Amino acid sequence: MRPAILWGFGSLGRALATAIGVSRRFDIVAVIDTDPSLVGRTVSDLVPASRCDARVLATLDDYTDPRPVTLFHATTSDPSLVTTQILAALAKGHSVITAAEWMFHPWLRYGDAAEALDAAARAQATHVIGCGINPGFCFEALPLLLSRTVHNVAAVDILRVADVSGIGPSDFGHVGLGLNEEAFRTQVASHVIEGHMGFPESIAAVAECLDLAVDRMTDHLVPTLATRPLQLSHREVSLGQVVGITQTAIGYVADAPVLRMTLEMFLDPASYGRSPREVIDIRASRSFNLTVQPAAPPAEGAAAMMVYAAKMLPAMRSGLVSLLDLPIGESRARLRVTDTHRSPQGTEFAIGERSSAPA
Repeated sequence: MRPAILWGFGSLGRALATAIGVSRRFDIVAVIDTDPSLVGRTVSDLVPASRCDARVLATLDDYTDPRPVTLFHATTSDPSLVTTQILAALAKGHSVITAAEWMFHPWLRYGDAAEALDAAARAQATHVIGCGINPGFCFEALPLLLSRTVHNVAAVDILRVADVSGIGPSDFGHVGLGLNEEAFRTQVASHVIEGHMGFPESIAAVAECLDLAVDRMTDHLVPTLATRPLQLSHREVSLGQVVGITQTAIGYVADAPVLRMTLEMFLDPASYGRSPREVIDIRASRSFNLTVQPAAPPAEGAAAMMVYAAKMLPAMRSGLVSLLDLPIGESRARLRVTDTHRSPQGTEFAIGERSSAPA
């Protein structure tokens, strides 16, 4: 198993600990988190189902083993801090999978950071990739996969309804939940609240892949206010406070909307007539839609995507890698038919031992 470090041990970090344990491909050797109440404790102390005895360290420098690891990064979305943290990890020879939304397609708004990260990873022959569930799956990878079955895509409309009741306190401020409406509007206007931060990157990535000449984007947030108090594990959302957010990003070509992405984030979806699901509508030579229900849970889905990316990275060239360039599945071995039995009902194939797949 490959050694792994978790940097950040909030709700996503703990979901990663579980996902890594299930994958049996990585061995967690350390966790990094600045929370004093966590430092010194083991993963199994904090994730009851885990048997991992790796301890929480306060800084990356506290991990002194010089051997390179796969580092799962889930600390913040702040571009400056994320860039600094990832550069520090790359300098130690680690490959990094980060959940920071803008890192899914950083060339759009943060080109200088993208170039610096790419150069640093290439210098160490390592990798860095931005990956999660959104961005990462239903807004990008899945519609692009579906688009392979049609010609001349004219428009794509994507909806994701997510139950976010499991997010931690830090994400409340980042997203804008638990505020009154006036505070919410004020903080959106002052750019304190961005909601889901990765929509511009998602619009750009899909537009590039579908050859849609998007020339303008909008990204708007609409709050839903609580009609009843809601008690969460770490706080209460009172009557009239934000209990859900509908965020819609649209990409236009000459004022015509061609890409529409809507994310509904609710703390109690059922009470407000929502059910977690993902819906993709494609208008092309053949128009169709696909519904995935229930939707992938935010933390668990993101953790699974990050582990998938980590498994695929060794096959990629070093540097800054796009999730959209990763293989759909692993190709570690080939199966072969060793015997065939035919009957009036059909055919039965005996499958022999796996053989190594060609490089």
